[in-house]
Amino acid sequence: AILDLTRTVVTAAMSVQLGVVPGQGRTVAPKILTHASSLGAFSPQAASSTWTTLEFRSLGVTSLAAFAATQGRAARRRRRATRVMATATATATAEKWFAEQAERSSPSKLAERGLKVLNQLQAPEKNQEPFRYTDLDALLYSVPVTPEKGEFNLAEKLPPLLEETEAYRMVFVDGQLHAGFSRLPAEDAALVGGQEALESWSAEARSHFSQLMEQLPEVDFFQSNKRDMLGCGKLAALNQAVFRDVAYVSLPEARNCEDMTLEMVFVSTGCTAPRMLLHVGSGRSLKVIESHLSLDESDAGLCNGLCRVVADEDAQVRHEVLQLKSDSARFVESIMAEVASGALYQLRCVQSGASCARVNVAVALQGEKASCDVKAVMLADEKQQLDLHSLIHHSVPSCRSNQEHKNLVGGSAECIFKGIIKVDAEAQQTESAQIVRSLLLTKKSKVKAMPSLQIQADEVTCSHGAALTQLDPEELFYLASRGLDAANARRLMLSGFPMDLLEGLKELMPKSYARVTQKLTSMAESNAE
Repeated sequence: AILDLTRTVVTAAMSVQLGVVPGQGRTVAPKILTHASSLGAFSPQAASSTWTTLEFRSLGVTSLAAFAATQGRAARRRRRATRVMATATATATAEKWFAEQAERSSPSKLAERGLKVLNQLQAPEKNQEPFRYTDLDALLYSVPVTPEKGEFNLAEKLPPLLEETEAYRMVFVDGQLHAGFSRLPAEDAALVGGQEALESWSAEARSHFSQLMEQLPEVDFFQSNKRDMLGCGKLAALNQAVFRDVAYVSLPEARNCEDMTLEMVFVSTGCTAPRMLLHVGSGRSLKVIESHLSLDESDAGLCNGLCRVVADEDAQVRHEVLQLKSDSARFVESIMAEVASGALYQLRCVQSGASCARVNVAVALQGEKASCDVKAVMLADEKQQLDLHSLIHHSVPSCRSNQEHKNLVGGSAECIFKGIIKVDAEAQQTESAQIVRSLLLTKKSKVKAMPSLQIQADEVTCSHGAALTQLDPEELFYLASRGLDAANARRLMLSGFPMDLLEGLKELMPKSYARVTQKLTSMAESNAE
């Protein structure tokens, strides 16, 4: 009885080890049979039999089991070594890419700090939590070091892209402020300009500018653990090393001042590193419309942007980000906002361009009764991958945040959303809500939606959720019964899906709004059943 039990246990253990199941008619591997036969573990007549007909002899059972276990351990070691080698290769490739990109650095103190931090931080990889779902090859590592740039006539190409408004405007072409297309306010109302304007400012203003510019996210501020971090430190350091000019806005503290509206246009023909710094003094109000455009559809470069927003007490900042790049471009931007007591930060991010794009948003509510509203719309079609990662941090009591996100996905495209709302133990009376809604147009379109709450306080009002749907046939039938054909019905439903988050964009930026609606129309036509 003991011998029979031993045979049964060893047979089952070997079956699990070798990936076979007794009784399923699977033949023993010849290599194992040859070795086992030499040890006398079974009779030669069983060499072509299945596991259920093997005639084990008590003398060879232990040796055969030990051999099988050894083979299993060796296989696991080989797989582990293969994974380690693949990881090492990916790491070397990523570090080499960053080193090559950093060769475009400028000789300045800020660039030196960027290079120093760049060498200290690990490059983004798939095995890191912030980049688990991002296609890093498509976004970063397939970008050539020196992409070809075409010759374009700015006087002919650029004006049709600009809005016909009377607002102040800063236009950057391949990272450099273009004075001919810009319209800046007087210095007595605000400090607005690029690097060249710094020379005419006071020493105090220059010192304040340098202090804010030197600090980098996830290095000097917005430090977090590995699971919560956005992974923007290395990219921010690269921006610090290679940026050519900066869009700087500083509104001094004042009361009873007029609101300021400023349009920032970043136009590229290749790889660029846009840099923005917005400091809004106590009691001041600023509206910024930030547009990212390609001068030509051939633009396949990487736009690696970094924006820092500092809102002092009772300040109000309304920030519009419109990513409308060409279909072959790559886009990355990290937006960092620090909101003081009683201040308000509103962000609306609309993405419809680029083959692969990622936006990181981090908001720190640092003073009581601070608040923020984050709205985002992503329109992805064909093979696009659009990504938004966000972190809203409540660290003090009585703050409010609201986040709404909508994805419209067609073709074989993919949208990724990962949003974290973090509430510390001291942040009592917090009010926060987070919702992401997605509409899939085809069977191949994909969405990864990961809203999350991390709450340590016990007196809060917080909610989060996600919804996923497709076009409702009954709603399409209802529109058809009212006289609309199938194409117009689909176009109407698709256009209406993100419209609540696009409210006011038509009046604010008519040309940008037209590009967004054109993308919606194109998606309705290309994804028709």
